[in-house]
Amino acid sequence: CGLCSAAAPPYTCPRCHRRLCSLRCYRAHGPCAEAFYRDQVLEALRAERGSTPSSALRGLRELREPGDPVRPRGRGLWEQLSEGERDEFRRLLSSGEAAALLPRWRPWWWRGRGRVEELGDGSGTEEEDEEGSEDRPGPAPPVPTPVPPLSALRAAPLSPLVRFQLPNVLFGYAFALSLHGGDETLLPELPDAAIATSAALRDRCPFASTAEALLSARSDARAAGLPLSPLGDSGALLAVAQLLEGRDSRDPGADVAAALWHLWRLLRAGARALPPPERGRFRGARRKVGFLLSWSRGATEELAQLAREARGVHAEVAAEEAAVAQIRQRLENVWGGPRPPPGKGGMEEAP
Repeated sequence: CGLCSAAAPPYTCPRCHRRLCSLRCYRAHGPCAEAFYRDQVLEALRAERGSTPSSALRGLRELREPGDPVRPRGRGLWEQLSEGERDEFRRLLSSGEAAALLPRWRPWWWRGRGRVEELGDGSGTEEEDEEGSEDRPGPAPPVPTPVPPLSALRAAPLSPLVRFQLPNVLFGYAFALSLHGGDETLLPELPDAAIATSAALRDRCPFASTAEALLSARSDARAAGLPLSPLGDSGALLAVAQLLEGRDSRDPGADVAAALWHLWRLLRAGARALPPPERGRFRGARRKVGFLLSWSRGATEELAQLAREARGVHAEVAAEEAAVAQIRQRLENVWGGPRPPPGKGGMEEAP
């Protein structure tokens, strides 16, 4: 076993091909296991929606030694659940509790240096990061150079509403990346989630304000039946604000450029994973991302204003989340758990 050195390990990790002896060692061996559990949640959701199962959930690939018994392969998970178990899973998804079952994920734009601003709790508070280097974000995508100037793409003057397309697209990017734990091998699911969340990527959809652009994306994610982002509702909004603010004071638009270039490449890879007749929407989204990339590199003041407005939207939604969390806590204290006792009502029980 590549983890505990046990003899004759019967399994191999489908991602890194390390030999493993048990489920316990598989769970303990790092990012591959985390990605696998995230895939399980997403696969069950796709099965519920009637989608074609992807190859992401194949279970541990079995390597049997001579004489070993045949072991089940963990396929058809949704079909093996009872109706009660399916109802419970649907409840976890609709309430957002399923996000708590997924491994914690740190986005590349996280600013922490030993401390972290929590993205999912809506409080904006900081806590000590005691998880070590494995809990730190991965490297940021590269900032593209050079970027064609906007004048090379468009000669006509732009509408002042163009700038509100950017937060809508960045929400789609941050949401999709967090939903899949940054696993870029999940194609075309990852860029497809960005398109489903961002109306600006799907078609011509003008927005009159940053708030409208962000709340539209949040609503579209729910309408598409996608799970709640592991970042949390307000956390996905905070991600947009952080991307717009940037981490480099010398180039405040660098994070926006890196995010858009990363999304452009994900859309290109996602299109290649589809049959030719289905690639059109990915090409259209890629053109929009390229346009916003060129615009953003010459719009430093606009990015700063968008960041302030996104921070305001996040603050309002976070306050709403905090109020709901307080009500939920009071109810759970009365109920003695997360659900009301059988045969009793809910709201009339509140103190």
